[in-house]
Amino acid sequence: MKFNVLLLLALFIFLKANAQIYPIIPPDIPASEMYQVWANGEELFTGEAGSPRNGIGMYAFTTFDFSGSVTIKVKFKNAIKWLDIMPSALGIESKEIDDYTFEFTLDKPEKLTVITNNNRKNTLHIITGHPEKDKPNPDDANVSYFKAGKTYDVGILDLKDNQTLYIEGGAKLRGMVRVRDAKNVKILGRGMIDGTINKQPEDKDREKDPFRLIYLENSENVEIDGITLFNSLRWTIHPFNCTGLTISNIRIFNWDFGSDGIDISSCQDVTITNSFLRTNDDCIAVKALSFKMKDAHYPNPKIKNGDVKNILVEKSVFWNMEYGNVFDIGFELRCDNISDIVFRDCDVLIQEGRGAVFSIHNGDYAKVENILWEDIRIENADGIRNHKLIDLAILFSIWSYDTYEFYGGPREFAYNDSWDNLLPVRPGTEKFHASHRGHIQNIRFKDIQVLDGKLPYSVLQGFDEEHMVKDIVFENITVSGKKINNAAELKLTTQHAKNISFE
Repeated sequence: MKFNVLLLLALFIFLKANAQIYPIIPPDIPASEMYQVWANGEELFTGEAGSPRNGIGMYAFTTFDFSGSVTIKVKFKNAIKWLDIMPSALGIESKEIDDYTFEFTLDKPEKLTVITNNNRKNTLHIITGHPEKDKPNPDDANVSYFKAGKTYDVGILDLKDNQTLYIEGGAKLRGMVRVRDAKNVKILGRGMIDGTINKQPEDKDREKDPFRLIYLENSENVEIDGITLFNSLRWTIHPFNCTGLTISNIRIFNWDFGSDGIDISSCQDVTITNSFLRTNDDCIAVKALSFKMKDAHYPNPKIKNGDVKNILVEKSVFWNMEYGNVFDIGFELRCDNISDIVFRDCDVLIQEGRGAVFSIHNGDYAKVENILWEDIRIENADGIRNHKLIDLAILFSIWSYDTYEFYGGPREFAYNDSWDNLLPVRPGTEKFHASHRGHIQNIRFKDIQVLDGKLPYSVLQGFDEEHMVKDIVFENITVSGKKINNAAELKLTTQHAKNISFE
């Protein structure tokens, strides 16, 4: 027994002594005034994000890669009376050094969040990864290589067939990266794309100004890996009508209202893995979106988008702020079929606003089916206001395809805080709207854990008897370790819904 302990101790010392740490220091980012972070005694750059103006508060972040074993030390400006290191499922144990300082050890990279004194408006994100392999050659004609230590104002940077954009750790691009009608494109590195100075075109002309951080259109086989995306004005990564997209190991730090994380629009064969997203609107949204909105209402012909199929989101960590939902299929679902979507092995740290953790908002005519949420862990379930756990609805909302015909456009209406963006149907138009509604069916929730906080309510809401939410399975749903066996225990309300089972 003594020999085994000595062997483990020797192994630990060997791993720590042979650890390699690769700090990432983005230029022109303000340093945190609240947190300091060290890795194996080396102080790391800790940046500041957020805004005191919109009530969200400030938060800190640091990112680095490492191999071996690393001891992370954190010092907070104020005395620490309570400490949470999330995801709590990792079971990370910390050691108190003094009233302001603690440390813990990692043997492999994780995506961690530290909350001190239960203050969600002053948190620290420590996002680590594996060291890079096989960096591209900066002299390759097909490589756009941005070296560390500098900020580059790129405006709109277009990538073509077989091109690689490489942003070195410690480099920052300001503007938007755009890929249109291209194949075999890569966006790689440990650098940053910063949207702080981007503008929203007043006339919604996507050709004029950067309006996303990464925009993909009509493209195939695109890979996005390792980069940090900071302070997007609106949607951060927006692929439209793309196939064969892989997004991995990215970090999104947003706070502006409407700053969705990844909006998958009319795409097929998409994988999102091993990433961290903090957004102030939907973290992940799946859509079939028409851009020409003034022509996208009845009785005009339907503007059909391609079907959405084969989407996988896994092994990622999410923080959703005031707006939106964590996982949303909707609202704009203007295609025939949306199917075969899997969300698996993810941690939801916080869902702050009136949205839901799991949502399907079908405000249009698509059939949404064969959707699986599996092995999802949810923390801090006590949302700020009207927070929901599950919201599956076929509805007439401000984002519906036909609001322009009957109401003049979504901006004329205030939000309904009790249920996401619901609008009443004008008397006498029910049959018309029903003829343009879709379906939600064959949805499974498996191994869902609500770890702490007050259980939010849930909604299954069809449109009418012909457009129902149906064939919904809840398998092994637990709240604070207790299994949920029926709708009452889940705090579930239903209307125009059928074939709901608990397994």
